[in-house]
Amino acid sequence: MEQHTVLSQAMLLLHQAEVRISGGNLDALSLTLPDRSTQEVKVWIADTPPTPSKLVAILERKVRTLIVTSHPTRALSQAASQDRIDLITVDPASVMIGGVQRLQLRQERDAPTEKTRGRTPWGRWALLRALALADGPWTQHGLAVAVGISQPAVNKHLKLLTPFVDRDESGWKAHDVSAIVSWLTRNYPGPRGVSSYWYSLKSPTEQAEKAAAFAKEIGAAPLISGDAAADIYAPWRLPDSVLVYLREAVDFTDAGFSPASKEEATLITTVPEDPTLWATALLVHMSANIPLADPIVTLRDVLADDAVDSDEAAEHLREAILAGTAR
Repeated sequence: MEQHTVLSQAMLLLHQAEVRISGGNLDALSLTLPDRSTQEVKVWIADTPPTPSKLVAILERKVRTLIVTSHPTRALSQAASQDRIDLITVDPASVMIGGVQRLQLRQERDAPTEKTRGRTPWGRWALLRALALADGPWTQHGLAVAVGISQPAVNKHLKLLTPFVDRDESGWKAHDVSAIVSWLTRNYPGPRGVSSYWYSLKSPTEQAEKAAAFAKEIGAAPLISGDAAADIYAPWRLPDSVLVYLREAVDFTDAGFSPASKEEATLITTVPEDPTLWATALLVHMSANIPLADPIVTLRDVLADDAVDSDEAAEHLREAILAGTAR
């Protein structure tokens, strides 16, 4: 079980324990307890519980720490019961915050997923998206600004992208956008990150608008992707769910949504690992009343959907990207 899977399940357990996530990101969270008191916690996440020496090091930091892990150990349980740490475990499902057992039930673990080795090349994938979506040639400086990475990093990545890009006197450009899009849909793993699941009876379009407005108001910088974004880029079928990327975790209860399981969710919110989403989103000039992830990220998310007609919806979006109308 990967770290993002552990934390995703932990966030659902917090909701079941009536503990609200009122802010934060992958490193720290602001929690609102049932008595409406708040608690700021540093988040330590790992599938394997910390060793005794690691736990001692965590306790010595004198910073309130929420440990999120797959299963408890005697030392962890003792420290949590003494209110020295907060603890969430997945199996058995347990939430202990402030020395109080907030939730305890049995929950099966997900099957293990394959881990990606090495440093994830987010910048390289973002460069390919920027080149595929460009209206004209880029300078290295322009690419660095557009993608949000350093110019030396751009230079390094471009040396590896020669199968897809050319350089002339005006700058760098994609010589085969179709090849870039095909390669990215096969190799880009998606933004990854930590997800929360929500439910609403409103239409997906209304959910997207409501969620985006609420998240924007509190500074979480939402980007709509998946079905809802594809319906704006290349209308073909009505969306049946909404995917939102956020800069930080947001509790959507006050926006009219209810916490849900992954299977029941109509709104999925993700704090992504990919830091380039917001940069490439600025390359899009679509006239929409909600902020959108770029169309290539959206295409990948549509393909990852398990809907019976997701491949057809993805093909319509792909055609729009290649035609230059999904920008």
